[in-house]
Amino acid sequence: MSLESLKPLIKKTGSKLSVEEFQSVVNVVFHDYEAEHYDVMHVDMKKSLQEQIDLLIGDLLKDETFKSNNKSLLDVGCGTGMSTELLLNSKIGSTLHKISLLDTSPKMLQFAEEKAKKWNVNYELINADISNLDTKYDIIIICSVLHHIPNLEVFLNKIKMLLNTNGILIHLQDPNGDYLTNNDYRKRLDIYEKETTDAHKSFNIRDLIPKKIKHYISRKLGRKTYIDLVNDKLLELNAINKRMTADEIWSITDIHVETKDIIENKGISFNFLKKQLSDFSIVSQRSYGFYGLLKSDLSEEFQEKESELINKNDLTGRNIACLWKKNNLSI
Repeated sequence: MSLESLKPLIKKTGSKLSVEEFQSVVNVVFHDYEAEHYDVMHVDMKKSLQEQIDLLIGDLLKDETFKSNNKSLLDVGCGTGMSTELLLNSKIGSTLHKISLLDTSPKMLQFAEEKAKKWNVNYELINADISNLDTKYDIIIICSVLHHIPNLEVFLNKIKMLLNTNGILIHLQDPNGDYLTNNDYRKRLDIYEKETTDAHKSFNIRDLIPKKIKHYISRKLGRKTYIDLVNDKLLELNAINKRMTADEIWSITDIHVETKDIIENKGISFNFLKKQLSDFSIVSQRSYGFYGLLKSDLSEEFQEKESELINKNDLTGRNIACLWKKNNLSI
């Protein structure tokens, strides 16, 4: 989905902003409000992402050319710092000597700093867009971010420029664009729906939030919902003149993710990434979320099935995770 597709929504809301300004301000406001509740809302992510990071790093350590010396890390769209914390827990965590936490949301960075204070590692907070950076890094991690980026070609070109030769790029927790309509994946969704009492019939972002978390958010926010507060702030900023639905907001922030009203979004394609990262070598390609949910949200029976598919390195899950190495001939 391109920024141009947001024009009808800009018109509907009466916004006077350009498509770039519109997408940017909605994204920042949304994530500022999400920051306070992010770790609670995404408690299911922590175990699954630690497992995936450990698997990717395990694959990396099989590469005899990888040097386990002091590394600088850039966490792009760091959010509350969860992905960096999980990377620090991995087998290369002790090699990270300098960490840069980048996010366009000031509130997210506040929560990231609370974690960073406990890491005993040099860190810096950068409240900016990636286009403002020019420092080179040894490792870049991008977790649950690619599906938020309107122009992935420009974004990935910038990533290339920011990585040192033989630098490592890790990305995960994005919808697996090549397999969302895969027959095996769809069959597993049908099986899960038939065999569980609380099956999800559709997999919009809000459906992936457990009910207890939704209730927690409602208690925290009072009578106003999460989306009400985002709309209130956007109206206050004169970014919009008419309120948006939850799906309309998610179609802006999660621009490559399918919603109830916008079904043409196709996720993040590995084939697309391979083309854009032609100067990189793929070290590890993995998938997870084989029943549409993360492992901790599944019953014990389906957690075992999920583990079996992960161990087989099946690639037909809902989410994609990859680790790449920048070649000597790269930019």
